[in-house]
Amino acid sequence: MEASAELARLTWRAGPTHLPHGPLPRVYVSPCLRTAWTSGPPTREPPPASRDDDGPVAIDSSHTYPAAPDAVLALLTDEAFLRERATALGAQAQEVTVDGRSTSVRFAAPTAGIPPVFARFVGSSVSVVERTSWTPDGDGYRTALDIRAEVFGRTVEVTGERRLTAAGAGTTSTVTGDARVDAPLIGRQAEGAVRELVGVVLKREDELLRRKLS
Repeated sequence: MEASAELARLTWRAGPTHLPHGPLPRVYVSPCLRTAWTSGPPTREPPPASRDDDGPVAIDSSHTYPAAPDAVLALLTDEAFLRERATALGAQAQEVTVDGRSTSVRFAAPTAGIPPVFARFVGSSVSVVERTSWTPDGDGYRTALDIRAEVFGRTVEVTGERRLTAAGAGTTSTVTGDARVDAPLIGRQAEGAVRELVGVVLKREDELLRRKLS
């Protein structure tokens, strides 16, 4: 009998072999563990709000010129004009091909004109290939936007559409498209850099067209 009582007393001090479910009895809990338990289980920070980085970077530009669509197209498909545009960019025209209403231009474009936050991801210059193939479209013309830019060994593709539309006695040129690259680590920055570069090209082209058509 005395042995049984002593065994029960020792069992109570040591605690049961298997802990019960629910809150732990005070006798089993060390001070540090009790503090952690009474303060509640550790909370998990909610995940940061996800950003929609899967969509391409958009390009949207519009300019109006004081000339008919035929006159604007004649310049956009003129080899001398395309080389002069490259010079206005501070770029080196490496190859210019014109075949009727189709053009292909390869040039190395400096990135000095784009914001530094993007320029640092692409270096001092970007190799660009631009192709157009104009077709009649109502009272104007249209072409698919097809630009390829090499960024750190990756190709950024700019696709979309360009239209020349009669606007009274003048012409409205609209460019809409997307820039996309398959490069998870620098994708958004590279796309943004090429978008800015396309904007610089269109700005220099606009200035040159206005001088030629005025």
